[in-house]
Amino acid sequence: MLDDLTTPDALDDLDRLIVAALVRNGRAPWRLIAEVLGQQERTVARRGNRLLASGAVRVQAFPLPGALGPGDLYMVRVEATPPAVAKAGRWLAERPETHWVSSLIGASACVGEVFLERAAVESVAYGELGEFDGVRNVAIEPVFEYYRTVSGWRPDLLSAEQYEALSPSEHPQFVTPAAGYESPQIDEANRALVELLRGNGRVTIDELAAGLGVTQATASRRLEALIETGAVFVRAILDPSLLGYPVEGVVSVRADAGAVDGVGRFVADLPTTRWAANAAGRLLVQTATRDVAELRSVMGEVAARPGVRDVEVSLVAQVFKRSTVAYRDGRLPRG
Repeated sequence: MLDDLTTPDALDDLDRLIVAALVRNGRAPWRLIAEVLGQQERTVARRGNRLLASGAVRVQAFPLPGALGPGDLYMVRVEATPPAVAKAGRWLAERPETHWVSSLIGASACVGEVFLERAAVESVAYGELGEFDGVRNVAIEPVFEYYRTVSGWRPDLLSAEQYEALSPSEHPQFVTPAAGYESPQIDEANRALVELLRGNGRVTIDELAAGLGVTQATASRRLEALIETGAVFVRAILDPSLLGYPVEGVVSVRADAGAVDGVGRFVADLPTTRWAANAAGRLLVQTATRDVAELRSVMGEVAARPGVRDVEVSLVAQVFKRSTVAYRDGRLPRG
């Protein structure tokens, strides 16, 4: 029987360090992780494989949204009665274009991120979600820029040098391309490779080659190209509570127009920030903190930045989907 490692107390300090390394680089060899952590490779491999087998941690690929087809990123917020919030959250979680969705404490709402073609926005907001009994309001706002994505989250467990040794810093322009940046594309020949990585981000080159019917050299070359161009990210999926960050919140920051970028960059550098984005001119930030006191401290730091007018937070009540994986009975399903 597999160990139950889905509760924070089940992991010790070394387990958490290994998981933090997988958040940074889901395909990092056990040898590299062991070297960065100053541990024996066999110890890291045994522990890492045990964590992955338990289902507490999953490693899989995340294709760049625009690399698979046309569309834009949007933040969606559904305000409704509590039963309708849960219904809307589950409905959104089952849609392939939804990346994540959670309900909020105190707001009677659920929020999430979706990748939609422009023509589909109205039908989602008014033709589908808007028809649920109990829904009071549906807001869908465009994401202008990411200052940090979850692929760049740096929980305060490893040093900056250790994170950099595992993988170079993320490039947010891969998610929300800057002007003049040509988004990488995933062609038909590589879609099967991406699907294999979605099932298991640590699949071996031998397994990739066998699954694709190509040589190992070809499989390795195609995989490296997808990762290096930013068309695909590979990282760990887990509940932050496993790393000692059980308090998840969604923070809304309103700032003067000229201060938004500076505040966004400041927030992105905080170890408690899982992601930070400019959505329709205001900053939305997902935080993971050790306790409410730490969350309050983070909010105070942000509120003190020049140009910030208002900072509000809602705690996450229930996760319906995280990093493209829909939850089952409130838990991350086994891979």
